[in-house]
Amino acid sequence: MRKKYFRNKVAVITGAASGIGREFALQLAKMGTHLVLSDINMEGLEKVQDEIKEINGNVKVLIAECDVTKQLDTKKLARMAIETMGEIDFLFSNAGIAVGGLFETIGIAQWRRIIDINVYGMIHLVKAFIDKFLEQGFGHIIVTGSIASNLGIGGLEPYNTAKFANAGFCEALYGEYHKKGLDVSIVCPFPLKTNMMEGVGIGIDPELLQGINPQALKTTIEEGKKTYWETFTKKQSIFKGYAGGFSIPRAVKRFLKKIRKKKLYIFERRYGRMLQFLRGLWPGAYKKFIEAMGKRHTELLENTFYTSLEKARNKTLQLEKEQME
Repeated sequence: MRKKYFRNKVAVITGAASGIGREFALQLAKMGTHLVLSDINMEGLEKVQDEIKEINGNVKVLIAECDVTKQLDTKKLARMAIETMGEIDFLFSNAGIAVGGLFETIGIAQWRRIIDINVYGMIHLVKAFIDKFLEQGFGHIIVTGSIASNLGIGGLEPYNTAKFANAGFCEALYGEYHKKGLDVSIVCPFPLKTNMMEGVGIGIDPELLQGINPQALKTTIEEGKKTYWETFTKKQSIFKGYAGGFSIPRAVKRFLKKIRKKKLYIFERRYGRMLQFLRGLWPGAYKKFIEAMGKRHTELLENTFYTSLEKARNKTLQLEKEQME
């Protein structure tokens, strides 16, 4: 990778305390990029700051607590970044969450939360920096989407809705502002080995939870999440699984190469371009593909989480029996 492209530039990254955001920060620091990092997890953010100091003590690193669902927070972040760093070269809208489950069991509150973070969070952030980019006449906005920004997968309706919105926003933003000097990219990872499942919301029919011990439920659901995520990110082809398995460092290295080339859609796997091609050229085959993928994914959800519920019920009965003895 041509490190000179990133050297002595300034990047703002949200959701930088873990996962892809953290890795963007670490790899950019190695190449000499000055950083403004934000997250709601300040403890994690401080650890990332310490890691960067060990990697490259010559880069400037600012950290700030920022809840992207709050427009005031993103405005404060922009003001701090601009006052301290001056010109801003890269803006990474990376903060996000996932929600999954069968459509009929996912609550409206879960829908609102994912849209608040993944969609309005992106809008708030870009709004906060757009005037600075126009004043400069340059800048590169990078949104962390997902393969779910391009491919509808049954059992992930809220996540798909938010991620498709990310893609539409990026395309429209590019069309409006590219001639004014701005570049726009949407990063679309296939399932990576991240810590995403720690904050994932699962839609479960409330009636199925009646009579289950809350602690037993929490334990078994966490076990179910682990089983689900291991399967979802397993290294295998898209025809057998979900084309996952890449490590975050390996994927981010590929993303940065394509950011340097100013690609609009950025995938770490060739499957991404293949799916776009298939949807445009053979829509009938594409429909069959998303039907097969949806069936595969909903079966995975049912197998893991309904098994977890059954374990929770058995554990509840065991606890009740112990209390009676």
